[in-house]
Order: sequence, then structure tokens, then C-alpha cells
Amino acid sequence: MRELLLAAALLALALVQTMLLPRPQGFSLDLLLLLVVMQALIASAPRAGRWALYGGVALDLCSGTLLGTHALALLVAVLAAALPLYRMSRDNWLLPILGTLFGAVGYYASYGLISMLLDGWVDLHTYVSVTALPKVAIMLVPALPCFLLWRAWLSRRRGEVPVDVY
Repeated sequence: MRELLLAAALLALALVQTMLLPRPQGFSLDLLLLLVVMQALIASAPRAGRWALYGGVALDLCSGTLLGTHALALLVAVLAAALPLYRMSRDNWLLPILGTLFGAVGYYASYGLISMLLDGWVDLHTYVSVTALPKVAIMLVPALPCFLLWRAWLSRRRGEVPVDVY
């Protein structure tokens, strides 16, 4: 039952991302990518992998791309964000910024590669300079606030005290 609720929530988020979010200058915030990377950094990579699979399929259904392209790219983003930063403390404020940077670079690199393999030739210079780099920069802006809010919400949900009491 929980998995169905999770899949429905990620489908709703994919609908919001593809249809309701504003696109200033043609760029939008990839909410599912941010959510999956934060889940990989806070909880665990296997749980974030499930979220990436469900969210990627939902994003493929909502955006009209081939089924599985966003799911594979989100799975690469989970691995790119979680593996290099595995031993870093969850209290370090560089963790969400580096995790989002690694995850977004992995996501856009793998999505570009998958698009190139499936659709044919993609101009690499144009893709990197027009699509990937600006979107990676946009993803870095909400990384730290989202990470801190999510971490505080999870610690409050677990009943942890946010300050050390001696």
C-alpha cells in the first residue's frame, strides 16, 4: 500500500513538474531530480533508487518521452550523488551542494547519452552549453534549503532533539 501511495505521489509531482511549474527563460526546476538526490543523501541509495524508478517512469509518462529514459537517468543521478559522498557526515552543509552537483551532472550526462543513442545525433556542444550547464546551476540554488528542511522534518518525525542537550 505504501508503494502505491509513493508511486501516486511521485506521479502527482511529475505532473506538477511538467505542467504547472513556470519556465523562466525556458528552464524549469527538476523537482524529481532534486527529490531523488536528497533522498539518496539523507536516507539511503536503495530507497532513493526505488523513488528514482517510480519517479522516472511517471516523468516519462507525463512528458511523452520513451518509457525508461528518465528512470535510467534518475538512477544514474542517485548513484552519482550517493557513492562519492557515502562517508561524508550528514551534518556537513557541503553535502547537499556536492550531492546535487554530482547528481545533476550524472543525470544530464546520462540523459544526453540516452537521447543521443535513441534519437540519433545530438550536438554535444549545444547540449552542454545550452541545456546541461544552466540546469545544473539552477539545481544548485534550492539544494541546501531543501536538504535542511527535509532533514529537520525527518528528525522531528523520528522524535530526535535538534540540539544537543548535555
